[in-house]
Amino acid sequence: MYYINENIKNLYRVKFHDQRADVLRLDMNENPEGLPKEIFDAVLKKLTPEYIATYPEKDHLMKLLAEHNSTAYENISVTAGSDEAMRLIFQCFGEPGKKLLTVTPTFEMYDVYANMFGMRHETVEYKEDFSIDIKEILQAIDKETGLVILLNPNSPIGVAYDETDVRNVIRRAEEVGALVVIDEAYHYFYAPTFMPLIKECDNLLVLRTFSKLFSMAGLRIGYVSGEAKLIEYIEKAESTFNVNNIALLFAQEVIQNPKLVDQLAKTEREGRQWLVEKLKDAGYRTFAMEGNYVLFYPDKDSKLIVEALKKEGVWVRDYGRGILKGWIRVSTGSRRCMEQFWKTFCQVKDVIG
Repeated sequence: MYYINENIKNLYRVKFHDQRADVLRLDMNENPEGLPKEIFDAVLKKLTPEYIATYPEKDHLMKLLAEHNSTAYENISVTAGSDEAMRLIFQCFGEPGKKLLTVTPTFEMYDVYANMFGMRHETVEYKEDFSIDIKEILQAIDKETGLVILLNPNSPIGVAYDETDVRNVIRRAEEVGALVVIDEAYHYFYAPTFMPLIKECDNLLVLRTFSKLFSMAGLRIGYVSGEAKLIEYIEKAESTFNVNNIALLFAQEVIQNPKLVDQLAKTEREGRQWLVEKLKDAGYRTFAMEGNYVLFYPDKDSKLIVEALKKEGVWVRDYGRGILKGWIRVSTGSRRCMEQFWKTFCQVKDVIG
């Protein structure tokens, strides 16, 4: 009998097979409209057969990112989405048997990677009012802890951490020999960043992605930043050419265009504020913090609402357990997209028994 890694054999994974073209995608925090067409066309003009035939070269983008983040080239590695960076972190620093500490709810893949690499996943729960007690996080960091991972702002709730709390977490982790990862997938929707701390903390890694504000989820590109030695280890574990040429070209285009960043952020913020006002005016319990998503509690079964919306080509997400049970999360975008959601929602909720 051939060998099967026991950590993989019984690993539970959710695979996505739905055809998501030609629907209003408000279920996975993508930009439902994508990049402005003029930006898209400008990049396409740079594509040539020779460029596609060449193995990817990440150096230019890494230098641009270093300049963008006021850090050094040696402190950055570009990856196939921040998801690959997460996996590489577990592969390099996730000691089997040690503890991964996160809050809950949070991004589901951290639990997957903990199981995949033989770590024990311990969580600190959000309160019913969607607050988190930083003292509980600090108390949970002990000599059995190998990794501490926090999203800033957290998804799906959207709460952000302040610098004092994060410094205390990093300091406590250092005392027990643990690594801290701050996942900033929703940076730009929320400007404060812990990126500068990598210059003074050698047990800190910061993740970024081009999937959210930069609207490139389909290209799978992101990066991890940290102390040079940590980045060196991560790059040793990477595939030889882990990011494709088209993704690199688009990433280079947007990272050099601060006006585009401001435009994308402004468009999303206007749509989010419009939707929040509609939900609150209609009397729904609504929670909207720092990410490109809004939570609200409907007056009818959330699962029925999600199913009815899906039949009308509008996809959102609900939750079946924990403190978010019964809540619906709507990924936010332009006001036009939010108006389309609201119109469809108002239509379907009235016909649900």
